[in-house]
Amino acid sequence: MAHFHVKKKRGRPYLYVREIARVDGKPKVVSQVYVGSPERVAALAKGETEEEVRLRVEEFGALWVANLMDKDIDIASIVDSVILREEKETGPTVGDYFLYSVLNRMVEAKSKRALPEWYQRTAVGQIRPVDAGELTSQRYWEKWERVGEKELAEISRRFFEKICELEEPEADCLLFDTTNYYTYMATQTPSDLAKRGYNKDGKHHLRQVGLGLLVEREGSYPRCAPSSSLCGPG
Repeated sequence: MAHFHVKKKRGRPYLYVREIARVDGKPKVVSQVYVGSPERVAALAKGETEEEVRLRVEEFGALWVANLMDKDIDIASIVDSVILREEKETGPTVGDYFLYSVLNRMVEAKSKRALPEWYQRTAVGQIRPVDAGELTSQRYWEKWERVGEKELAEISRRFFEKICELEEPEADCLLFDTTNYYTYMATQTPSDLAKRGYNKDGKHHLRQVGLGLLVEREGSYPRCAPSSSLCGPG
């Protein structure tokens, strides 16, 4: 929740609008906007100033809807039930990193290196608080190195089980679609999935991953991932 906060510099008070939220279980300042000295605030309130008013635009709506869609599924908890937090591990969990990456891909796909800058331009502090400085590409690789093929298959199985818990599958009509997603994976990084080829966005120089998705007509819930080993019940 936003509140006014007064700081004193050289004995003079200055007003800020500050928002505090719990990050990693502890209260943390997630947003702080400078308003000004008491004189400036009074002049603004009385309309006695002609100074230019600057607005800060932040991504909110799409990110809020994407986070709302995750409320029932809770992908972070699914991942964390497979990849447990280590004894001395701090900051976002492996599941949190999965979620923040998914939210970005749903709204405005960026490389892992660009994620901190992108999240700083969003209202994520009001939606799902996180220290954007923790979302660096290095931190992502540190976390994701703990996820092997066996763990990923288990995460997928639990994900589709959750989908089936939310809504029983209807088999009268199933829709299947394929697409591809480009990545910023380095050429020397070994991968059986990421290959170069025709890309719908014209980024043929980047390695891409093909995705096939099976959904039911009525609920539009996903029922199966590309591999049969990742299919949920039904």
